[in-house]
Amino acid sequence: MSSATKKRARKSDAQPAASRAVCLVSLGCSKALVDSEVMAGHLGRAGLELTREPEQGSVVIVNTCGFIDDAREESVDTVLQYVDMKKKGDVAGVVVTGCLVQLHEKQLAAEIPEVDAWLPISDYSGVPSIVNAVLGHEPSDICAGGEAKSGDTDLGRALLTTPHTAYLRLGEGCNHVCAFCAIPKIRGRLKSKPIEVLVEEAAALSALGARELTLIAEDSTDYGKDLKLGYDLADLLEGLGGVDGIKWVRVMYAHPATMDERLIETMAAVPNVLPYIDMPVQHGDETVLKRMRRGTSPARIRRVVGLLREAIPDITLRTTILVGFPGETEARFGRLMDLLEELAFDRVGCFTFSPEETTEAGRMTPRVPRAVAEERRAAVMELQRGILLKSNKARIGTKDLVLVDAVDTSSAGSGRLAIGRTATDAPEIDGRVLVEIPAKGFKKKVRPGTFLPVRITGAKGYDLVATPA
Repeated sequence: MSSATKKRARKSDAQPAASRAVCLVSLGCSKALVDSEVMAGHLGRAGLELTREPEQGSVVIVNTCGFIDDAREESVDTVLQYVDMKKKGDVAGVVVTGCLVQLHEKQLAAEIPEVDAWLPISDYSGVPSIVNAVLGHEPSDICAGGEAKSGDTDLGRALLTTPHTAYLRLGEGCNHVCAFCAIPKIRGRLKSKPIEVLVEEAAALSALGARELTLIAEDSTDYGKDLKLGYDLADLLEGLGGVDGIKWVRVMYAHPATMDERLIETMAAVPNVLPYIDMPVQHGDETVLKRMRRGTSPARIRRVVGLLREAIPDITLRTTILVGFPGETEARFGRLMDLLEELAFDRVGCFTFSPEETTEAGRMTPRVPRAVAEERRAAVMELQRGILLKSNKARIGTKDLVLVDAVDTSSAGSGRLAIGRTATDAPEIDGRVLVEIPAKGFKKKVRPGTFLPVRITGAKGYDLVATPA
């Protein structure tokens, strides 16, 4: 694999000799979570016990994020937290992997020498050997974490999500050159998985209990183009439509520049593909989009949104906005707000620009003051709050289908509270539906993974309130 830092394992005096426990801490995005699940699969097959909380004698693996300043700070703080536990003898060792290590391995190793091994992105097949070396069960030269990351398959994962929902990663890397993004430097150019591999993965996830698959990539609509085998995301969706047990397929990280009419028609035609798409547009001003190197325009964004709503009238559109980009004047920000008000996306995430030293935008001027960027972010979210409130109120009295994520037996008086999502809400990032289940007169067994017909009775912030229909 890479040149993971070579160290001698240092056993804690407090470590039980037979300890085989690993606490895996996953930070950052859903793509990193899949990496953590791949690691968990390798660890489990090697006979190592996974634990949610670090315990005496365990090894902690921190899978870091290195995308923006805040994520890097969280990653370093988390590593230091477990290093402190190691110093006190509460854990046997600390192993750090992921995007932050990919970018800054040498600097990190110099600054935090107490870490037992630094592992850049790989296939992670060597992680069990490293953990066993830290625990003293194998020779203590720690030198490798696996082969270079190919992106060919994620088979053999151990799910860290609830079993009924899982992420399906379409490949590795990205061919776009967005000025603000370091992903191509971290994960390289696009490497799509073959379509037959993804269908096999989907079937394996279904066998583990998954009923919802969320498709993820740096740009899902670029899927397959690097393979030059004549298929693309539309063909993949058709393939996933034939996987037994998968009821919901959700597309995330679409790019307005690579959306096409055939894909939209396929989304409308395949029964288990949800009427939902996440399409980060990033901005609504022509000049800012050009400076961002997004390869799109406000006119293109309007056209794609129009095509989607024409072909799939009940579609839920999610987008992501970046404010405070260098050169974003008040007038240019105003054009963004005009676009958001006009298109009325159903879901919006908004972030402020972070100047990354490894990106082109990190060197751009003029800079927007941080306080101004934060004010603009607040304005975007206030606009979206009004759009969402209106939408949620319109749903009161309607019927829908909820996929239950959890059941709380203590939050609804003498009854129960089922917490789930409709097709309009992606896991972890969108709202929830709180279903109040009466203690008497309702005989259906409700558990995580259940599809439950409901009637919407109210709205609570970003969430909806419902009762069984």
